[in-house]
Amino acid sequence: MKARRLQVIAGLIIAMSLLFSGTSMASDNLFIANVNGNAGETGIECYISATNNNPIEGFSLSIEYPNSSVFLTAVDFLNTDVKELLSGADPDFAGIEIDPVNGQMTAGVILSFGSISQSPASLPSSPNIPQTILRMVSSINNNSLPESLPIEFKNGLGDPQIQNLLSSGGFSIVPELDSGIITINNQHTFWFDSILANPGGTVNATLRYDHIDPIQGYQIAITYDNTILTHIEPSTQAGYYENLSTDSFVPGGPGAPNGIELFYPALDPNVEPGVGLVTFAAIFDFLPPFGGQVLPAGDGQSLIQLEFSSSSSAPLGSTTILTLDNSYNLPSCPTTNPNCVPGAALNYVIYDGMSITPILEHGIIEFSDVLGFKRGNTNGDSNVDLADALFIVNYLFSGGGFPTCEDAADINDDGSIDISDSISLLNFLFVSGPPPAFPGPINCGPDNTDDNLDCILPSGC
Repeated sequence: MKARRLQVIAGLIIAMSLLFSGTSMASDNLFIANVNGNAGETGIECYISATNNNPIEGFSLSIEYPNSSVFLTAVDFLNTDVKELLSGADPDFAGIEIDPVNGQMTAGVILSFGSISQSPASLPSSPNIPQTILRMVSSINNNSLPESLPIEFKNGLGDPQIQNLLSSGGFSIVPELDSGIITINNQHTFWFDSILANPGGTVNATLRYDHIDPIQGYQIAITYDNTILTHIEPSTQAGYYENLSTDSFVPGGPGAPNGIELFYPALDPNVEPGVGLVTFAAIFDFLPPFGGQVLPAGDGQSLIQLEFSSSSSAPLGSTTILTLDNSYNLPSCPTTNPNCVPGAALNYVIYDGMSITPILEHGIIEFSDVLGFKRGNTNGDSNVDLADALFIVNYLFSGGGFPTCEDAADINDDGSIDISDSISLLNFLFVSGPPPAFPGPINCGPDNTDDNLDCILPSGC
């Protein structure tokens, strides 16, 4: 009978132990928050928090982070529940080590030692609501491209090896570990419009830029197949950006006050067999008095326009690529000077004094026998300007000439030519209205809309 009673008691103890253990595992947890930031961003806060069945007087942490893209700059208790518990003071002991080489952080924390008359401070039991216990502050590498990377609890980092533990009443509690993620955004993108070309004809390509931050300048490096394309230099340096977004927001040629105060193209038509290179550097505010001019945030802004002649032997249906290329050096040193070492020809923008590498989307040139046109180039010359808006009005109301490319005069691409097209073009030219529909006023391309308008001659191409 006595043995039976002991057996029952032992069973109850085991059952209660399992029940307590199950509750503990469900409620004693460490969490790393999910955070995000842009390439080049600083001061990104990531909080470590805990849920706990019992009051905790301390903890140890062992965390690994992606040091190829993230710099851990500080670890502290600012804005945490620990700081609030201690009335704004830091814990009595905080042994924190950051290992940037291996991307590791370890911490051992005792909230307070207490005294003869006062018990040590402890975070109260909170099995369901996480309490923040530590803050990590990071910055993101300027060159980081969009991706999601883990920030992980990993037991055994450091020397001696540190475990992820909570401490309650002098006993260690092994919590469940919920790691976090840092999502890197890069909201700067270089890209080209679609480009249609005729073999043996002229190719016009415009580099565009999407961004959420105002920039102070840029560097651009583009390679091309010089067996298919021959770069045509404009008569002046400003020809690379005249009538583009750059010229609109920061008007004036190189050296103009409040304009692009430094603009420097550097070209090498044969950087290696089969490869030509064009590079550009621009700083908007380079000369005193410094006015702080920048290119404001925007989408589809036009930065650089390039013109090429194409080989007449380029097969119809074939493509060639304008590559935003970081592989070469700037072509700024004469080959006869062995002591001159040029810098790397890279694609980046300057934001708040930092260089940020945009997402790079290369330009694809397709050779076709379809006639391309510049939408808005109604009179067939090389530019889209006021004369084109007047050409539409004269055609509609004054017996003026018939547009040889009706698609070019259909500014809004609604399948007809009317007064709205003239107004739309004037709005674009003079009051920052939306640009003419694809292929736009700069690049040559086909009409992607099925309508009854014809294009007899390649207007502006």
